[in-house]
Amino acid sequence: MGLRGKLRRLERGARGNLASFVLEDGTRHYFNPESAECFLHTCDCVRAGSEGESFPEPPETIKALTRARNRAAALEATCGGGFGLFPYEREALLERGELVPALWIHPHRGHERVAACDELDGAGRPAR
Repeated sequence: MGLRGKLRRLERGARGNLASFVLEDGTRHYFNPESAECFLHTCDCVRAGSEGESFPEPPETIKALTRARNRAAALEATCGGGFGLFPYEREALLERGELVPALWIHPHRGHERVAACDELDGAGRPAR
């Protein structure tokens, strides 16, 4: 085995059970798929939103999602088991690579959503 092959084997061994996704620049972001960081960050965002505070700084893995080559696959791999409780708007992340606070958490935008729901009829359609 050549030097390059030995180096690759050592790198794989050092990564252990880490998973990864490819970033736009071709590099990889490694993360622990068993980590609860996405769930815990969501909990921190819910707490901050309920207290009228700004969201805390996202962990590196969530920041890296904005630079993923395939954002949908990276989101599923990192936060897919979160029962749909992702603290950012999925469309903004997937389409533009932006972390926009979710309507269901962010205190200021959440009030707008509640006001719009008040204008619905009993069947959930806009009242006329």
